[in-house]
Order: sequence, then structure tokens, then C-alpha cells
Amino acid sequence: MTASWKKGLGTVASIGMIGALLAGCGTNSTTGNSSTGGSASATSGKPVVGGSITLDMSQAVPDLDPAIAFDTTSAEVDYAVYEQLVTYDKGTYNIVGDLAKSWDVSSDGKTYTFHLQKGVKFSNGDPLKASDFVFELERLLDKNLQPKPSPGSQFFMDITGAQAYYNGQAKTISGVSTPDDYTLVIHLDKPEQFFLKILAMPFLSAVDPTYVKQVGNAAMDTTKAMGTGAFELQTNNQNQVVLVKNPNYWKKDSNGTQLPYLDKVTINVNNNGQLDAMHWEQGQTAFMSPWLQGGDGIPSSQYPTIMNSPKYKNLVMKQDMNAIYYYGLNTKPTIDGKANPLSNVNVRKAIEYGFDDSQIVKLNNGAVKGLNQPLPDSMEGYVKNLDPSAQYSYNVAKAKQLLAKAGYANGFTMDLWNENTDGAKKQDQAFQAMMKQIGITVNLHEVTWKDFLSKSMSGSAQAFGSGWNQDYPDASDFLNTMFNSDQIPENNMDNYSNPQVDQWLNQAEYSTDQQQRDQLYGKVINQVMSDAVWVPLYQNVGYYCVQPWVHGFYTSSVMYDPFATIWVDPGH
Repeated sequence: MTASWKKGLGTVASIGMIGALLAGCGTNSTTGNSSTGGSASATSGKPVVGGSITLDMSQAVPDLDPAIAFDTTSAEVDYAVYEQLVTYDKGTYNIVGDLAKSWDVSSDGKTYTFHLQKGVKFSNGDPLKASDFVFELERLLDKNLQPKPSPGSQFFMDITGAQAYYNGQAKTISGVSTPDDYTLVIHLDKPEQFFLKILAMPFLSAVDPTYVKQVGNAAMDTTKAMGTGAFELQTNNQNQVVLVKNPNYWKKDSNGTQLPYLDKVTINVNNNGQLDAMHWEQGQTAFMSPWLQGGDGIPSSQYPTIMNSPKYKNLVMKQDMNAIYYYGLNTKPTIDGKANPLSNVNVRKAIEYGFDDSQIVKLNNGAVKGLNQPLPDSMEGYVKNLDPSAQYSYNVAKAKQLLAKAGYANGFTMDLWNENTDGAKKQDQAFQAMMKQIGITVNLHEVTWKDFLSKSMSGSAQAFGSGWNQDYPDASDFLNTMFNSDQIPENNMDNYSNPQVDQWLNQAEYSTDQQQRDQLYGKVINQVMSDAVWVPLYQNVGYYCVQPWVHGFYTSSVMYDPFATIWVDPGH
């Protein structure tokens, strides 16, 4: 099992948990929506204020700072502490206001005027101002931000003046203004139909400038946090995250009760999937989810027990996660000063032909859904019929021929980086055995999630196991983010650069014609697969195991576990 790598979120899922894409199914008496998941533990009773829950999480939080965080483990906590201008309506893809109560868009689609909620305070009592978003945007676009720059800066480069500010050619971002404390105006160079979806990501969260300057960026990323969200951070370390109710939270439920209902959420870091499942089965933890457990949400060792048990199976919710998993092949000519065989397209194609996806299916007890391209089949733009040059089948003889053609008839040694979780290890060992059959020796480097992110995002991992779960529901989030050369190396960790692909991606990015966008993205997918940049593994469905005494829980493929609306029966 692994934590999902966020960017469009993503990473390798836990072995044995992933099923075919299924409609959401509710727990207990509630039936989920077939396209967006369901709600848990329906009850006619009034929500109970107070109480606490305990959860298990497979990895420690790599980044607390919303400007830097770009993985699902971090986002799970950040969404509880910080808020954005807009968000998604419960269990849907529909954008609704969050800290922005309303907004206006100019007729040319290039100017957005946001009207902020009044009376909102940070958890320390400081009032929210429109200028706080300008401050955060400047942090996002500071390429010298310490301890590390934001991996999300490229999402905001279409804001007028953003590139000049990023390049150090301007001291302010010309396309952003605040006519008053409750109005934020953002001008774009070009219309971007998914701009609001970008704003729903955690990067441009409301942060308190005074607090950030007081504690410093390093602390903001590790032990300190100050947002307007339902919870405030009490503790964050390698063993535990503790969230407590924000006494200044501004939201109320339909009955006028202030949210959140819970007083406290304790998340224990425990990289032992079997133990995590046992804790849930014994009632010690409130729920298991993909955001906490990684990948699909149920540890592989307990998948048969939970899914086949009359006691547990009705407590499981399923949600299409729009998440894909793959091995990335670094195309850079040299790695650590040494020639990189993977820079040769015939070597990469040999790896494709040497990969037997049927073994991965068996390893996952037949529960995975196949993948042959860098888009899940539920996304607009998915190519149903790939070009012959973009398709691969298991063929050891052909793989060896391609290696010989590339000058590696006697094989070579390569390094594969991944997380140090049970699921990742099983998968990597299977891949290692496959590659041995064609003459490639694979050295495995299985490290902590934080160390994996550091290595892969530096563009220095020769090969790596990772994945992608949408940041926002649009093909550009998968394809433009991971294959455009301007995303090297933080997002395009393969160091893949193809001018033709860049041209198609850039054209599709700003097209308002969906049919044209689909055609362009189809060309990108065929070219990327012809260039063998990835070895696609599978696509994921999230499994949520929710205790019957937990209420107000719902699933979403774009938002994280809804801590603000969860309440529990008295005594829990």
C-alpha cells in the first residue's frame, strides 16, 4: 500500500485492493450516487457536537505548507486546516464558493472578481483579507522559496504578470489586485476553462501573512500551521498528527450549529497495513480511506477478510478515484554523471515488452483494472483504440531484440525507486523478476514517502513507481502536468521533452472546443506511449471502511475525507 502522489495526486496503490471501476455504494441504509460516491451512516438524529476520532495513516506528512504540499497524505491534513476561494460541492464535480461567497467572470473569460465571505478569521483570531491570497500567490511564484519552491507554480502562470514575477523581473504580480479587503481580482492572459478547478486545489489557500513571517517557511512546512479551516494543528511529527477544533471557524450547518462537530482528530502514523486493518476491525479507528492508507484504502492482507465478511462488507463504500499507477522511465541522457540507457527509446520499448501485466493482475488477486495509457478510462480524452505503435504485449523475444538493437545485448543494471510499503515491495519484486528475464538487473531503492518525493521530484530517479490522482477533473491535469517539458523535473519526473507534444498540449490547454481538445490529447497519448515514457500498471477504485457509529461521512474523487461534517455517536 502506498500514499497517493498528488499532483493530480498519484502513486502506487496497495496490492490486492483495487477493483474494476464501480459505482459508489453506501454504507448501512444509505445508497451512494453512481457517479460520485455515497454518504455513510445515515441517521435521522441530530448531529452530536463533541467527541473525537482516532485514525491510522500509512506515512508521515511530508509537507504542511499548502504552497508546497503536493501529495495526498499532506493534502488530507491541509484540507482540514486550510481553505480556498472555491471548492467542490459534496460528492460532485460542481464548483461552489468557499472563502469566496460569489464571483464574476468577464465576457472574455480572462477576469475573475471574487467577493469574499465577511467575518472569517484564522484560528488565531486574525481576520481574513483579500490581500492574504496575494501574499500566498507570491509565495507560490517565488522560485527561491525556502526550504523549497512550490511544485504548483506552473498552475498559475497564466495569471497576468505571474511569469515576470517568477523570473524576478517584477516585484509584484500585475494581474492581481484587491480593491478592498473583501474583493480579489485576478486577470488571466488567456481564458482557461478549468481555472476555478485549479483554485480549488490547496496551493492558493488562505494563509496568515503575519503568522508565516513570524514562524518562518521551514516551520510552516513541518510543525506549524495557521488556516481558516475547521481544525487547527496541535501536533505534527513522524509518529502522529493531532487536529483540534478551530474555535474561530466560520461555517455552520443547516441547523445553525457551528462546525466542526468533532473536538479532536488523532492520526497515528503506522506503516503496517495489517495492523491498520486490525485497528479498524476492532473498532479502535473510525475509518480507513485511500487518503489515509494510500491507493485503494484497504490493506491488501485484509482485503479478503473485509470484503467477504458479512460483518464488514456493508461498511465499505467504493468510489471511482480517477487514479492511475505506473512505472516512470527517466529519459534524461545522464543520471548522476553516468550514461542512462533509458534515454534510448528502444530500451524503454524493451521494458514495455518485457512487462507482463497479467502477473500484476494475479498479484492483486484479479482485483485491478488494466491500464494501457496515462488516462483512466473514466476521463474525457481517453483513447479507446491506441495506434499500433503505442500498444505493447508481453514478448520476451522482442524485448531482447530491442535491447540488442540499442546496444545492450548483454543487458544492463538500472535503479528503481519506490516507497517502502508492503504493496510497493511486492510489485517491485515482480517487476524485478520480469526484467531479469530480458537481461536487465533492477536494483530496488525502497524509501520513505518523503525521501521518495525528494528523489523523484528532483528528476534524478532513473526509474520509479508512482501514480496520479486528479487534482481537478480534466485531461490537462494528467497530460499537461506530467508530459509538458515546462514541467521538468518537479512534475514531469521522466524529463520527457518532445516539442510536438508540447505544441499539442499548449494548444489543448487553451482551446474552448472540447472535441478539438480530445483530438489533441489523443495525439499526445499515442505519442507518449510510442515513446515508451511510462509502463502503465492499473487504475484504481477507492475503498472506504467506515464504522457504523461514524456519521456525516461521504466520498469524493476530488476532495479528501470530510472531517468538518463528521460526527460520532455518544461515547465514541
